[in-house]
Amino acid sequence: MRTRFLLLMLASACATVPQAPAPTSPSTAPPAPTRVWKQSRAVVVRHATVMPATGPAIEDGAVAWVDGKLTAVGRNSDVTTPPGAEEVDGTGLYLTPGIIDAHSHLGVYATPETFSTGDGNEATAPVTAEVSAEHSFWPQDPGLRRAAAGGVTSLLVLPGSANLIGGRGFPVKLHFGRSAAEVRFPGAKDALKMACGENPRRVYGEGRNVAPATRMANVAGYRQAFAQAREYMSKLDEWAKKKQKTPDEAGPTPLRDLKLETLAEVLRGNILVQNHCYRADEMEVMLQVAEEAGYSIRAFHHALEAYKVRDSLAAKGVAVATWADWWGFKLEAWDGIPENAGLVSQAGGKSVIHSDSGFGIQRLNQEAGKAMWRARESGIPIPEEEALRWVTLNAAWVMGVEGVTGSLEPGKMADVVLWKNHPLSVYARAQRVWADGVVTFDAGAGAVEASDFEVGELAAGAAKLVAAPAPTPSLADLGLVARCDVSKERACAELVPLGQEACTVFQGVTAFTGTAWVKGATVVLEGGKVSSVREGGALPSGCRTVEGKGRLLTPGLVDPLTSLGLVEVGAEVSTQDDGLRGDAAKRDVRAALVSADSVNPVSAAFPVARLGGVTSAVTVQHGGLVAGQSAFVATDGSVRRASLAMHVNLGIGGRDAVSGSRALVLERLREVLSDAREYGRRKGDFEQRRMRDVSASRLDLEALQPVLAGTLPVVVTAQKASDIRAALGLAREYNLKLVIAGGSEAWLVAAELAAAKVPVILQPTQNLPMDFDRLNSRLDSAALLSGAGVRVLFSVLGEPAMVRTLAQEAGNAVAWGLPHTEALRAMTSSVADAFGLPVGKLAPGAVADVVLWNGDPLESASRPVGMWLAGRQVPLVSRQQALFEKHRVLPPK
Repeated sequence: MRTRFLLLMLASACATVPQAPAPTSPSTAPPAPTRVWKQSRAVVVRHATVMPATGPAIEDGAVAWVDGKLTAVGRNSDVTTPPGAEEVDGTGLYLTPGIIDAHSHLGVYATPETFSTGDGNEATAPVTAEVSAEHSFWPQDPGLRRAAAGGVTSLLVLPGSANLIGGRGFPVKLHFGRSAAEVRFPGAKDALKMACGENPRRVYGEGRNVAPATRMANVAGYRQAFAQAREYMSKLDEWAKKKQKTPDEAGPTPLRDLKLETLAEVLRGNILVQNHCYRADEMEVMLQVAEEAGYSIRAFHHALEAYKVRDSLAAKGVAVATWADWWGFKLEAWDGIPENAGLVSQAGGKSVIHSDSGFGIQRLNQEAGKAMWRARESGIPIPEEEALRWVTLNAAWVMGVEGVTGSLEPGKMADVVLWKNHPLSVYARAQRVWADGVVTFDAGAGAVEASDFEVGELAAGAAKLVAAPAPTPSLADLGLVARCDVSKERACAELVPLGQEACTVFQGVTAFTGTAWVKGATVVLEGGKVSSVREGGALPSGCRTVEGKGRLLTPGLVDPLTSLGLVEVGAEVSTQDDGLRGDAAKRDVRAALVSADSVNPVSAAFPVARLGGVTSAVTVQHGGLVAGQSAFVATDGSVRRASLAMHVNLGIGGRDAVSGSRALVLERLREVLSDAREYGRRKGDFEQRRMRDVSASRLDLEALQPVLAGTLPVVVTAQKASDIRAALGLAREYNLKLVIAGGSEAWLVAAELAAAKVPVILQPTQNLPMDFDRLNSRLDSAALLSGAGVRVLFSVLGEPAMVRTLAQEAGNAVAWGLPHTEALRAMTSSVADAFGLPVGKLAPGAVADVVLWNGDPLESASRPVGMWLAGRQVPLVSRQQALFEKHRVLPPK
């Protein structure tokens, strides 16, 4: 049959010559979604605090919607209930527009991260305008469900930034459809992803020795591409005119070129340009490129130096989509400051807080709040409604859909989020999320439809997102009368003047001892240690007195697993001392490596970490099966203990180190530990070469002796439950003092960990199934472990520049069920107990690393106003603050 059909087609083709179709003008109307999401019943939410994003909050407000459209927004008494509506009691809750992420890679860089799901960069040529993120979008990405739980109702899914022009971005309304076409945002224009700076140069110049290798070639590449697009448009226009006048002479329709067609649509204004760009000078160059080519840039993305040219961007109407405080991961991100969004807004520009992350998209509301508070502390008066616009109305403008979503106004799409706790707080949790009036997430049931990847066993674990939050402390619980709002009272956020006294007394302060809060306490620091902690009492003479009323005193925060002081700029090899390179990287056993030998005491990351209340950290090199020994460092750059723990990698990291299976990982570890034990018993025989050959160097075997003696802790990085069980088995076999790090699936073996008294280092916000070792990652992991009796410790487990966000990690753990006091202990006394450190407590004899706060240490609105390391007050200033001061006022043009 198939052969006969082909023969008939050939015969038909020979019989007639098909006429070329007449060219058509490119359609200016974006394609409609192939599925309509219909609201089945009207809804009204009453007695909530309504935050419409267009203006101030409405106390005791109400919002109603019918058939997917908002019908009424106002005071509760002014809003009529639609016929047959479901009435939702919003008492004590907050109502906002749906959160919008203007820069996401969900669906194109989906989880788990595999070859199959990595579809974000068509890195085969510097210009690939012909491709579209829509055609890579996987609607079953588990990250989409997590995003809905964070209140997200719309997102712009972009290609990656490997290319000068990476292709079309795809506007998404966050429903759970079967295809990309079903979830296309109705009426939204496509985007064009462009990238300047390091990324294209790294991929093509450094990676392949082809253009672009320099920023010069970057710019030449954009200009050439748009020049070709102009020529393409001219040829089409000429052909169309000729076809109209003299059809017989026009010839065949010009060959369609999808790449140039996309660029032509940009020039016609039918596609919005979203330009990845970090440096201020490059943004100015890209504005020149756009003017020459004849297109407009809708937004610069990431744009960490936008504050330096905020006047130019505001004048051109170019938005800035950026992060709250991510910086330092490469040199073009080195000048990022937390006030960036605030300064752009103050200049009249459109600021947007975006994610560029499957984790960050879940907390865009928090990130907006954090950026607002950092701006306010620096004297930039950002109101709450403006901060909310950073993740709603302004983000909608970047997508070109501000007329239909992004604010609570009658006639707009019913994209609505009901929150428990203030939406800009670290403790905020979405209780219910509506997109087009249809529920997509409910805190009691989770996402309305699970990803196909997470049905079955996983559906009962990580994917639910329904854990109850823990209570948050009231002002009275913390001994406070009012919250510090720097926009109303600057004095409450002012830093304690620097002093050099050997003895300091905090009077009338609420103190966290490492186990509990003590109100009205008198805390004395003397001789570098905590001398006393008591309620009230007479003040010792000869000491400096610091007024503690309205403030909180805690032990300094400790991050138990970082590369702080070992890495300065993440992407710059010359600043990296956190691992081996070349042939040395093949060494799987590195027990003798002492990370303290590589610590840079003047790292710019140390003072930035202090701004987050972090006074010390565990820092270690990465890689290998046995990675080496971590150091305990203070955030003044001093090394306090050169050898704190031995570090071992199981799971994927261990497999890579030995180029084999998990079985080979364990065989190799047993071989090394057994040889080290034998070496310890027969050192004399070893020196006289009367021992058999051993599997590691003498220095490595020597370094493992305190490990086998149980005096040096062993931190084993393991995510998978089976790897954690394997680590517990090794600990029993070799008498190891074990600490688990990573622990994504540790909650599955919580009872075993508790019985073995093994602590676990977690990053509380990591809940995506990033790989097959972390399929059961969940946000309430810390609460589950703590509830089972496991000591939990918190770390950012990542870039040293982000150690400052440690307290935010703890706040999220509280939002997902961990008691507030336990969250504080996870960064203070629990870390001290796990590693045998004399810090983390306000108790007589403890090292006097203390932080004075102007509010709840876990809340983004709070900041340290004073810090003492070993009893000596240290400055709370950084290079970032110097950049802010330098660019606070721009020079006249």
